[in-house]
Amino acid sequence: MVTRKDIAERAQVSVSVVSRALNNSGYVNAKKREQILQIAEELGYHPNPVAMSLMTQRTKQILFYCKDMRNAFNIEVYRGMLAAAGQQDYMVVVNGTLDFRKVKGIMADGLILPNETIAGLYLEATGKNYHLPVVAATYGDSISFSRSMPVIECNMWDGMNKMLDYLWEKGHRRIALVTPYPMDSTSARSLAWCSFMKERGGSHWKDYFFEVNKENLKQDIRSYGLMEEIQWGAPLIEETYFEKGELAAELFKERQSKATAAVCFNDEMALGFCKRMRKLGYRIPQDVSVAGIDGAYARKYADQKLTSLAVNPERQGQKCVEVLLDMIQGKKIRYVSKIPMKILEGETVRDLYERR
Repeated sequence: MVTRKDIAERAQVSVSVVSRALNNSGYVNAKKREQILQIAEELGYHPNPVAMSLMTQRTKQILFYCKDMRNAFNIEVYRGMLAAAGQQDYMVVVNGTLDFRKVKGIMADGLILPNETIAGLYLEATGKNYHLPVVAATYGDSISFSRSMPVIECNMWDGMNKMLDYLWEKGHRRIALVTPYPMDSTSARSLAWCSFMKERGGSHWKDYFFEVNKENLKQDIRSYGLMEEIQWGAPLIEETYFEKGELAAELFKERQSKATAAVCFNDEMALGFCKRMRKLGYRIPQDVSVAGIDGAYARKYADQKLTSLAVNPERQGQKCVEVLLDMIQGKKIRYVSKIPMKILEGETVRDLYERR
C-alpha cells in the first residue's frame, strides 16, 4: 500500500507537506502541490479510511436502523437518504439488529431511527448517556422521549383525517380501519380513526375496526405466522403486513361487514387486503373501496393502482440525513421538521354519489 511517506520521498518534501497538499489545508507552494498530486496519482495513492477517520474524527458514515428492507416504503426512505448523503460524500449503512448496546462499537458519525417506538427504545437503552448525534422519523404516535431528539414528522393524525374526509366526501359513511394494532394503542392512525368514527360513524362504529395481531387472534390458527412487534436484540425480520392484510379480508367476510370502504395501516397491508378480497368474491371498488397509507411506488404495480395517503418517504429520508449532517457539523437545527402529505388517487376508491 502506497503511503504519504512514499510520496514525500519521491517529491523530496516532508510528510506534513504532503498531508497539507492532499488535504488542501495549509500553505504549500503551488508548483510543489501540483507535483505532489501528480506523484500521488502515478503511485495510485488512496488514503486509508481508518487513518483518515482518526485524523478528522469523522467516518463519513451514517447508520440507519431498519428492520425490514423488503418494504417498499423503507426502500424509498433509504433512497432519499442515499441522495442526501451522497451530496456530502457520506455513506448510509443499514443495520436491522436492534441491540443498541453495540452502537458504541460501530464507526458512524450519526444515527437515524425509523420511528418513535424504536427511538424511545434507543433512548432508554443507550441514548440517554451516549451522545451520538441521532435523528428519528416520527408519525405522530403518542410516545414521549426521555431527552430531546430532532424528528422528521409525518403527522398521521392529520393524515388519517385527510383520508377519512376524502372518503366521507365520496359518500362513504361506514369506513373500516385495517390495522395490526389494538384500538387502545398509541398509534395516531387508530386514535384519529376512533375520534372520527365515534363522532360520525353511528352507534356501531366499533364494528368497523379490524385488528390483526397474534394477541387479538390467539385462538385463530391463521395468526401463527404473523410477525409481531420488534423485541430487544431482534434480528432483521420481514414484516408480514401483506399477510395481515389478507387475513383482515377473511375477517371482513366472516363478520359480514357492512363497511363500504376500508383504510389500511399502510400500502402493503392494503395490497394484501385487496388481493384476498378479490379472491373472496368482492369487487374493488364497486363493493368495497380500499385505501392505503404510504404512497410508495409499489402501489402502481398492483392490478388496480391503489389510492393512498402519500407520506413522501423519499423526502423524509432526505430530510433525516440533512438534519443529522447539520447536527454533526455543529449547525443550528430545527427539532421538528414536518413532511407534508397528500392523497394520491388511484383505482380502488369509488365515489358513491356517481351513478353505477
